Amino acid sequence: MDERRTDLRNKSGEQTVARENGNGQSGVRRNALFLSRMSALVFGILWAYDGFFKFWNNLYVYMPSAIQGAGVGQPAYLNGWFNFWYHLVAANPMLFTWATGVLELALGFALIAGFARKIAYFGGILLAFIIWAVPEGFGGPYGPGSLVTGAANVYAISFLLLIALNATFGPDIYTLDGYIEKRYRKWEKIAEVRYGFRKGDMSFFARNSMKLSRLAAVLLGIVFAAETYLAIAFNSPSSLKTTLEGAAAGQPAYLNGWFSFWIAQVTAAPAAYYYLIVVAEFLLAVALLFGIARKTAYIGGLIYSLLEWSTIKAFGGPITAGYTDAGQIILAIAFLILIALNASHGTDPYTLDSKIERRVSRWNRIAEMTH
Repeated sequence: MDERRTDLRNKSGEQTVARENGNGQSGVRRNALFLSRMSALVFGILWAYDGFFKFWNNLYVYMPSAIQGAGVGQPAYLNGWFNFWYHLVAANPMLFTWATGVLELALGFALIAGFARKIAYFGGILLAFIIWAVPEGFGGPYGPGSLVTGAANVYAISFLLLIALNATFGPDIYTLDGYIEKRYRKWEKIAEVRYGFRKGDMSFFARNSMKLSRLAAVLLGIVFAAETYLAIAFNSPSSLKTTLEGAAAGQPAYLNGWFSFWIAQVTAAPAAYYYLIVVAEFLLAVALLFGIARKTAYIGGLIYSLLEWSTIKAFGGPITAGYTDAGQIILAIAFLILIALNASHGTDPYTLDSKIERRVSRWNRIAEMTH
């Protein structure tokens, strides 16, 4: 499909991304820019939520033991890594915890307001990786009961997706950056991934935004492949009920009916639900890794992630002493960003979908958000 993209600015300075093709545009495609802004907004709320809890209930008291616990059961070659961070944090846990909270709140503000996005996105990748590699213990140690590879690794992938979004769309009228750029043009150098340092230049990321989004999808596919392996290797139908009962413990009373419903369903057919989870995560892994049936996979992944977050991940709670983040809802945000990117890019030549579409004309209906 031959597509041409032209960045347009109307009289009010508003930017749109216009495409000319022979097919009609889907509602998602017409609103891709708005969807991308909403994705960043929800992601920002999540970071602000995480940052708030760094100051709540004396979390700093628990931080050294949390890092020490993250190192228990890890491979021997990681002992030095966790010992280093434990002694560093134990020397002044309040400073470390509150500094992390300030950074998370700053990221939350940047994402919600759309402020200094280039700095926020690249800085967010670094912070997310440190969180995943230290207090989350690289998502491990992996053993009986392990279901996920962590949350902050998906945070980092989501920032990579946001970089691809900004590289694709450029200035965004729904952001504080867009307001500032109308009055101070040089602001785009620290706000826009799309532009290089020289006037009029497209950045490396803008020239390769489709490759960047494909890389992020592959990384997310690796996460789902790893979680499929964890479900098979370290869990069983009987453990799913135990996980749900643990998720229900300590939740507010108004959620008792929700968790009771799911516990009853799993108790009645544990094997069916267990294999449903395994198959769903395996299919999502294949779709993300190879780029096949992406429209179906992204919408299905969004629904699956919300169900996972609200059941076995207990809405990211219960909120107790030592609470640090909002849980696996980040997967839903990642799929929402992928939907916006697919709506923007359309057919991706680096996917299996593009090869199938050359032979099956109607395949784009289950592969592309543009249809």
